[in-house]
Amino acid sequence: MPLVQVRIDDRLIHGQVVVGWRRVLRPQRIVLCSDEVANSEWQRTIYLSAVTNDIESSVLTLQETIDALKSNRFKDERVLLLVDTPKSIVELVNAGVDIKEVNVGGMHFRPGKNQIAPFIFVDEEDIRNFRILFEKGIRLDGRDVPTRSPVDIANALNFYDE
Repeated sequence: MPLVQVRIDDRLIHGQVVVGWRRVLRPQRIVLCSDEVANSEWQRTIYLSAVTNDIESSVLTLQETIDALKSNRFKDERVLLLVDTPKSIVELVNAGVDIKEVNVGGMHFRPGKNQIAPFIFVDEEDIRNFRILFEKGIRLDGRDVPTRSPVDIANALNFYDE
């Protein structure tokens, strides 16, 4: 099962994903990985309603996502994996999920977060988790929509200078 994109976006499923990235990536399934959403019938229903009927979609907890990806549950489907924080990616990788590149979509402003790109705001925890991913050799590509030029997250956080 090829992961056609692993994306961090605190809005998870929304128009940029369903319309913009879907056209470019042509996923057959969208997997939303979030304990909070998976454990809320209301949130799960709202997010799944944003996906058109011609694409499969799943809302899974972090552990369910790990189990599904490691067991090849989705077989030959082209999967777009969505998480809301860099910490989730670190947990997936630490559990043995093979991830080589992460698309950082939208990480929006919240108190305590600083801007590193027009659509990416980070706090110290985000930076620590991005550093872990960088040190594991995972490419961090900041791009909210497919038509935008990518932002090298490691460069924006000065990881190369250290």
